[in-house]
Order: sequence, then structure tokens, then C-alpha cells
Amino acid sequence: MSDGHQRIYLDHAATTPPDPEVIEAMLPYLRDQWHNPSSIYVEAQRARAGIDDARATIARLIGARPDEVLFTSGGSEADNLALRGVLGASRRRGKHLVISAVEHHAILDTAEQLERDGAAEVSIVGVDREGRVDPAAVAALVRDDTVLVSIMHANNEVGAVNDVAEIARQVREQNAHTMVHTDAVQSAAHLGVHVDRLGVDLMTFTAHKMYGPRGAGALYVRSGTPLQGQILGGAQERSIRAGTEDSAAIAGFALAMTQTWERREADTTHERALAGRLIEELPKRIPLLAITGPRDPAQRLPGNVSCTVGFVEGESILLALDLAGIAASSGSACTTGSVEPSHVLVATGMPDDLARGSLRFTFGRGNTDADVDRLLEVLPPIVQRLRALSPVPVTEPPASWLPWLTSTVTS
Repeated sequence: MSDGHQRIYLDHAATTPPDPEVIEAMLPYLRDQWHNPSSIYVEAQRARAGIDDARATIARLIGARPDEVLFTSGGSEADNLALRGVLGASRRRGKHLVISAVEHHAILDTAEQLERDGAAEVSIVGVDREGRVDPAAVAALVRDDTVLVSIMHANNEVGAVNDVAEIARQVREQNAHTMVHTDAVQSAAHLGVHVDRLGVDLMTFTAHKMYGPRGAGALYVRSGTPLQGQILGGAQERSIRAGTEDSAAIAGFALAMTQTWERREADTTHERALAGRLIEELPKRIPLLAITGPRDPAQRLPGNVSCTVGFVEGESILLALDLAGIAASSGSACTTGSVEPSHVLVATGMPDDLARGSLRFTFGRGNTDADVDRLLEVLPPIVQRLRALSPVPVTEPPASWLPWLTSTVTS
């Protein structure tokens, strides 16, 4: 179905392929040191030592103490623990929570449920047309009873990087007791995340976004931060997160993170070059296309190319790309047969009908210029074919689209 071409993976923001060396590092814990790390016999203590070593390694890389790193099953659990844990442990101080409109659904849906259950009062800060959060706008929402502010370091869809350090500084100027959490799942591999430089009290990150295994994530919790456990029934992770640890995944996490820190300059240079080329070429080849996210590469995650195509739904393009051997993603969601526009693009002010054509291409270590060539070869004809088949005729773009479009000609 892909005309004999090797399949191309352009969805590294969703998950990255585990590095072969990471897989090798995990094997001893699957084959020989599979014992329960909480047991006292010597085999179990070898598994425990592996977890302790991994925790120390990860803590060193982010500038933390080992006892400030809590292992979780991934980013979503860590985000849930941050919000529920801090609010649950801080009821006497208040229940006000500030988040942004473009957070991952692990934050948005958790905040919504907390508010629905009466456990939180949520304020949502907007973003600019590139998807970035203004630190002053966050600080303006902080009150005397604001317990927690949670603003993502970089957006998973449009790649917009937020100045978390400045957000934390301004929040504390408003209320020195307010805690700051950042979801650094997307940014950790690309930008580095030193907790003191970011000025955060809590930070989420995960292995599978940095060529490690799925099933291993972490929440950094600064010493002294109140946090109520959400998974109970054991003394693991300081009795905050019960459950037998996955020693293999945790060992893989530590090695993947170490490799990522060592390779960051080369990786980001490579990914930024591929993304920059695609961002430059797409508007030349596809009419009525809008590049979304920051225009300044320094304010955008390396390797991220997000765009939206007028007069066609993103999901249809993705299916056609898959048949052509290219894996990518969309910010839109298909629910009960109708395509809902990306909540991120809607938050930037983009019209719903244009936002439904959103696409995201995210590059990784293994991608090449040939992958960009192939995408540029197959994507324009796909768009042209789908527009020809659409019951909605391609006309001059609506006036509401014009501020967004990078290429405005209709043919």
C-alpha cells in the first residue's frame, strides 16, 4: 500500500522507539533480577539497588535529590498525582487551581473532575495565537487561596515553549505559598529540565518520549511540598504511590534519559533542520495551509511541525498518509463520527472549520532528509484528491481564515 517505500515514522511527540541499548539494559531485570524489590532476600535487593541507582541518576540529571523523584506509570499518572496530591494535602489553605487552556488532557480532565467534585476551583489562563502563555496573565489569576499553578513547559501539539521560570517567579511575587507544577513530558528530551532553573515545585516527565520504555514516568516533588498519595496499599515511593515497581522499565528510563542528555545538542540540531525545511516547503506546495505554533524556532520544540489544511479534515489526510506509508498525527479528535477541532488551536483563536484540518509531524533521531522529500512528494496530491472528493467546494478562504493562512492561493 506504500508503493514499496519503507514506512516513515513522523510521530515522535506521541512516543519514541526504544533505543536498542535501553532494551539491553532492561533485559537483566526481566530475565534474572525479576524479583520484588520490596522483599528482603538478596535477589530482591539487587532489583532494589537497580531502582535506587536509576533514581539517583535521574535526580542528578534534573538537579534534584533522589528522594524528590517519585516513579509513576507515566506522564498522565504523574500529572494526576500532582494536581490531586497537592490539592488533597492543602485543603486548609484553599482549593484554587490555575491551569492553561492548552494543557494535556491529563491536566484538563483532572482539573475538570476536581472542580465537579467540589475539590477545586479552577481558573484557566488563555494563550496567544502561537499557543504560548503570558506569565503576567498567569500571575494576574493568582489569589490568596491559590494552592497550585500548573502550566506546561512545551505544548505537545504546536510545540510552543513557555517561560516556566518567569511564570514561577511572577506567581511567587503574587503569593509566596503557591506551588508551581509543570508538565515537561514534551520538553525534557529537547530542552533539558533543571528544576531550580525552572523554579518549579513539581514536574512531570516520562521515559517513552526520550527513547525509553512506556510504563515508566516520574514526578519531581520538591522537598517540603505537601502531597497526598493517590494509589494506596503499599510503602513504595515513600508510601505516596503504592505498587510493585517495574525495575526493568525504571532501569531503561535512567539510561534513556542519560543518553538523551548526552545527545541533546546533536539531536536538536538534526531535528530542527528537518522541521525547518518542512515548515518552509509546505506553504509553497499546498494552497490554503496555515503553519501553527511559534514562528521563532527558539520558541518551538525542535522537530515539531504543526499545520492545518483548509477545506479538508486532518483525519482524512492521516488515513491517506498511512496508506502511503507515513505515520503522523492530528490535534483533532474523532468523536461519535464527527471531527472535533483541536482544543489547542481553538484556544489560539483559530476558527473551528479551519482547525479541523490540523496535522502534526514530529521528527526524531532516525529521520532523514529523504523522509522530508517523501512527505513533500505524497502530501500535496493527497490534499488535492481529498479536496476534489469533498462535498464542500474549495472556494476563496473565508475572511476569518486570512490572518492564519501561510499560503492563501486556491490553486
